Amino acid sequence: MNALKDIMTKEVVSVFVDTPLMESARILAEHSFDGVPVIDQDKKLVGILTEYDLISKGTSVHLPTLQIVLQDIKVYDKDKSAFKETFEEIASLQTHDVMNPDPLTLEEDATFEEAVIAFRDHHRVNPIPVINKKREVVGVVSRYDVVKSLYVPKT
Repeated sequence: MNALKDIMTKEVVSVFVDTPLMESARILAEHSFDGVPVIDQDKKLVGILTEYDLISKGTSVHLPTLQIVLQDIKVYDKDKSAFKETFEEIASLQTHDVMNPDPLTLEEDATFEEAVIAFRDHHRVNPIPVINKKREVVGVVSRYDVVKSLYVPKT
């Protein structure tokens, strides 16, 4: 097994740049993903959204959690207008507001060794989108995919 295409996930779950951030966070959580490719309307890769992006972009608060808390909080009448404005600002965030617009990628004809080197050299990156010449996402590869491919069951 020398080809990346032998270990990558080919059925990719991705989100659009204008997907509400809360929806993208839900997708990450539902699938237990560390990250998800962000695509434009032409299905070309324009970024990646990771759990790290959700907690590191200008805030120490996990934005989706904050959104849920704000929806359920009781607000006194005198504070409602300020609260509503703050909540609407947070609720209006879209994926492009916090995504990494310059993600590490691998070409679809990359080797297994190139994937290993990419993960070795970029410790926080996971997963890595796999793209074709048109910059369309044709797969994703994760650290788990690499490790899983090295497992040889005992006979």
